[in-house]
Amino acid sequence: MALVKKSKSKGSKSLVTFTVAENEAPSSANVLLLGDFNNWQTNDSSCQMEKKGSSYVKSIELENGKSYEFRYLSEDKGWFNDHAADAYVPSPYEGIDNSVVDLSALPEKKTPAKKVAKKPAAKKPAAKKPAAKKVVAKKPAAKKPAAKKVVAKAKKDDLKKIEGIGPKIASILTEKGIGTFALLSKASVKSLEAILKEAGPRYTMHKPGSWPKQAKLANAGKWDELKKLQDKLDGGK
Repeated sequence: MALVKKSKSKGSKSLVTFTVAENEAPSSANVLLLGDFNNWQTNDSSCQMEKKGSSYVKSIELENGKSYEFRYLSEDKGWFNDHAADAYVPSPYEGIDNSVVDLSALPEKKTPAKKVAKKPAAKKPAAKKPAAKKVVAKKPAAKKPAAKKVVAKAKKDDLKKIEGIGPKIASILTEKGIGTFALLSKASVKSLEAILKEAGPRYTMHKPGSWPKQAKLANAGKWDELKKLQDKLDGGK
């Protein structure tokens, strides 16, 4: 077997001659040359190799700069490879390789690039440099002192002025949001009893029935009337 490549002096193709000796063919039947170059078409009459003497020969023109896979097909004995191929690559069928004829090292025909005449670039008028601006450094603005937040203190009255309310109960009522005479005057007796019950057994003995009435007089500044009322009371009852 032999592969003879003859590059043409002009053009991008080579004439490749494939040769199979009689003793290398599996039988004396016709041999077909199939490959990438003829799409492996067995019904193409041009793929049949010519019998010359005791050998089978076929010459075809192939594009340079490429490699092609091929195999031989004996009409009665099946496929076989070229022992003088440039290389072997796996075929789509498991365990079977294809022969390769390699023309990748040969020069390809290059299409000359068309030269495009460049138009001379239009001259741009020289730009006038803008006059340099004087940069006047601005003095940093003086930081104003942060205004202090004025937190108004919650108004509280001296609930101990109410008959029946001592320091501890006054503190308990204030924690529950009843820290002024006005708020105490609007509180219901039931709500005051609930606050005392929640504070513990020692406070349930106190009776807040008169506390809203006393607080109303204290809030209005009627201290004389409050004193007269308290003189009649017994521990705020």
